[in-house]
Amino acid sequence: MAKSNIVSSLDIGTSKVCCMIGEITRAGELDIMGYGIAESSGIKKGNVVNVDAVVQSVSKAVEQAGQMAGYKISRAVIGLSGSNISLLNNRGVVAIPRNAREITPQDVERVLQAAKIVAIPYDKEMIDVIPREFVVDGCDGIKDPVGMVGTRLEVSACIITGLLTAIQNIARCVQKAGIEIEGMVLKPLAAAEMLLTEDEMDMGAVMLDVGAQVTEVAIFQEGCIAAYELIPLGGDHITNDIAIGLRLPYSRAEDIKRRYACAKPALASDKAEIEIQSIGDTVIKRISPRDLTAIVEPRIQEILLFVSNCLKNLNLKSMLPAGVVLTGGGLVHIKGSVELAQEILGLPVRLGIIDSYDREQTFTVALGLLYYGLRRGLINGNVAMRQNAASSFFERAKRILKEYF
Repeated sequence: MAKSNIVSSLDIGTSKVCCMIGEITRAGELDIMGYGIAESSGIKKGNVVNVDAVVQSVSKAVEQAGQMAGYKISRAVIGLSGSNISLLNNRGVVAIPRNAREITPQDVERVLQAAKIVAIPYDKEMIDVIPREFVVDGCDGIKDPVGMVGTRLEVSACIITGLLTAIQNIARCVQKAGIEIEGMVLKPLAAAEMLLTEDEMDMGAVMLDVGAQVTEVAIFQEGCIAAYELIPLGGDHITNDIAIGLRLPYSRAEDIKRRYACAKPALASDKAEIEIQSIGDTVIKRISPRDLTAIVEPRIQEILLFVSNCLKNLNLKSMLPAGVVLTGGGLVHIKGSVELAQEILGLPVRLGIIDSYDREQTFTVALGLLYYGLRRGLINGNVAMRQNAASSFFERAKRILKEYF
């Protein structure tokens, strides 16, 4: 199999770095060859704060994935997030030659390049251009104009930009780890490939990704991302509240959160089953999950209230009939989080998980980056392979999750 059919991705998060390696088979399927997970260091709220630490984390994840796959990768598509990300809307127009008339993929590329012609601040860099809809000779609402006949092709596109220095710092870390960047993708776009249905993306839905230190709010409408916001609160803040409230080491507080935390007192047991030994105490005490809820609930409410205010400020709440898809390792494992989110947000909420084996969402973004990169042509592989890979991707994803857990 040609090396060009080996694809890889890097999800560089605040708590973990995940590398995924896959192979596009002759049947056009994406077969996961290996993965690597390393504890993340040097990243804070999506931004690099220590280059050397990030390089070490990336190198460790890449090495693990390479050992499992039996293949040393040199290229990967990278996931991006952060408070410096912004979205712009722009249009592009091109003429179709009279001797051709039929719209080709090259014409689509030309019109997307035309949409890129927009003034952006000097300290910003263009990350991606996503077509919302195409218009052929005044006929709008077209998702794929290739093969149609026309004389004028227009596109309404969403342009994703990020802070130039933040992007360069991430790029430098990856390149120092010996990896060439094939493309950069906004992480919610990758996660949406795995977690949202076409109907949800068309009708209007919120993907709420609660991570370790930040919560990402991505709104999708008409099949495309419509808004993106980042809230500087996450699962680590809940753990920190438990550590302070019960005077426990952070590692013990994290363990208690994952095993016993509940977002609603009515759903928590009042049985004193949690053993704690506070710092400085010699006596082991017992508390109930309901007692723990008194510490956990206010912080979860704060995160969800920030999300609610975000939706109000964007004035999009009434345009989200598909509701909220809750994901991310910071909240999905906490009992009652879905019910509390429904109460505060006033929208239907469901958990967004690929498989019950991966409730911590370890692989969601890494897998989504492969799928998104193939579909958008950011990763090597011909068009037929990219189209066929989509149909079998989810089954392959489930298999790798079951093998891991």
